[in-house]
Amino acid sequence: MHSLSKKVSMQQIADRLGLSKYTVSQALSGKSGVSEENRLRIQEMAKAMGYLIQSAAQTPGSLNNEPMSANGQTPYILVWIQAIYQQDNPFWGKVLAGIGAASKDLGFEHLIIPVPAHHNEQLQIPSYVNPDHCAGHLLAGTFPTLSVISLQQTGIPLVLIDHSEPLVDVDCVLNNNLDSGKMACQRLLATGLKRLVFVGDDQFAISFKERFWGCRMAMEDLSKPDEDYSLKKWSIPYQSRQVLQYLERKVSALSPESLPEGMICANDQIALELIPLLKRHGIDVPGQVKVIGIDNIDASAYAHPPLSTIELAKESLGIRAVETLLYRLKHPGRQAEKIILSSRFIARDSG
Repeated sequence: MHSLSKKVSMQQIADRLGLSKYTVSQALSGKSGVSEENRLRIQEMAKAMGYLIQSAAQTPGSLNNEPMSANGQTPYILVWIQAIYQQDNPFWGKVLAGIGAASKDLGFEHLIIPVPAHHNEQLQIPSYVNPDHCAGHLLAGTFPTLSVISLQQTGIPLVLIDHSEPLVDVDCVLNNNLDSGKMACQRLLATGLKRLVFVGDDQFAISFKERFWGCRMAMEDLSKPDEDYSLKKWSIPYQSRQVLQYLERKVSALSPESLPEGMICANDQIALELIPLLKRHGIDVPGQVKVIGIDNIDASAYAHPPLSTIELAKESLGIRAVETLLYRLKHPGRQAEKIILSSRFIARDSG
């Protein structure tokens, strides 16, 4: 194992590459704002020069008020996340902010490791960081089972965020996606609506699928269902550039007979794209069609009309993940936990 370098600084790496120290810092901490080409150049140069994660000024508290890593090194957490989730994502941006705040409060550094979309291989700790000082892994979002197992096999504690893996015995912190979908559907049914549509993409995330399942449960729970009740599904290519064109075609194909009374979107971003489309086709929201989103991102309150939505934990999801990791460090032999955070309905004008 390499020893911790005390001679190589970020400034030296920056000077060698002709870049700013800020750019080097952003790249080595996994933050956005650096091109992938420069990120790789910086990582390779850091490796070549023997640079490893440097210790912070403060010494963190640990399991027994002693430093958790040798040589005064501040322990760090590796945060694995699909790169696409980092790109101006109002949900995951808040989750990462929660991770950052909790890490600082509990005496950890955190390092974000972007993973390419559709990655389905083993994950390996980057060569420019020292695994001896890694306190744990946080895996944010949906990852293949193989990726989860590869991190578990490092022997370093692992917590999944907004994803559970039934084939791996590991801690996870989740939003209650099932209840969120059920709550949204029940809200529309309670107002007397019968013809509903769910808009989502099962291939994007298990959370989208669970939200649809919740809607189905709400329909199945009706005490006196009849043939007038229906729940249809629009499966959209959420990650595709053609998603708006797809929604446009679906809305254009609506007739007075096929027009739903209510629409539940897998997240607020979909709802915020859908409402203007409906209005451009002369469909009044909420007069003719009520629309509900899920997530309660900041933009939902400023839509026209303001979007009714289900508020899910964002910052709290990140905070609880770090707290769960600390608990696992204190109690390595205890049974894995699944922590589910509650949701609540936010009533606004759209539904």
